[in-house]
Amino acid sequence: MRKSEQIEYDIIKHYFSFEGDKAILELVYDTFSELVNPNFGNDKIEKLNDKLFLDIKEAVSILPRKYKLNIKIVIKDFEDYSKEECEEIIRQNVKLAVYSTIKENNKKLTIGWSLIGMGAIIILLSYLLRNNDYELWFDLINITGTLFVWEGSYMTFIEKSLETKAMRTLAKSINYITIEEKEK
Repeated sequence: MRKSEQIEYDIIKHYFSFEGDKAILELVYDTFSELVNPNFGNDKIEKLNDKLFLDIKEAVSILPRKYKLNIKIVIKDFEDYSKEECEEIIRQNVKLAVYSTIKENNKKLTIGWSLIGMGAIIILLSYLLRNNDYELWFDLINITGTLFVWEGSYMTFIEKSLETKAMRTLAKSINYITIEEKEK
């Protein structure tokens, strides 16, 4: 192990336990209801608040890439929930998070292409309407069109690829998630 890897390992070993290339993280919560957002959804399926997902994202961000992450969610008191209900709630919320991410990416893609199109039209119009008497207006319109194209290009190509890369890293890092009750 290189010195930098050893230093990294010494820091994170306080938070993770390791079995070969698997890092195990225990996320301990007092009750399952502290993870639930009571103001969203209906009685059929609960929506989790962001607490669990933020904890998972934080764990993935500090874990070196060479490790797969096994997440063990430990609940001290399930209250009115059964273990199976909790697992189903988590499974449904992961699906909802994926759906939400895909929908948001599609929205940004549409906005990005719209900005590129509007910018191209503005730049084209500025050249068609170019007149020596209004050189300042031509420059302002041209700059506006260029900014639209730049912003649209950023949203369409760069931002989308950064988010996609982050989601892939998250998906590749997590090996499995288990939930269990803390023994008293």
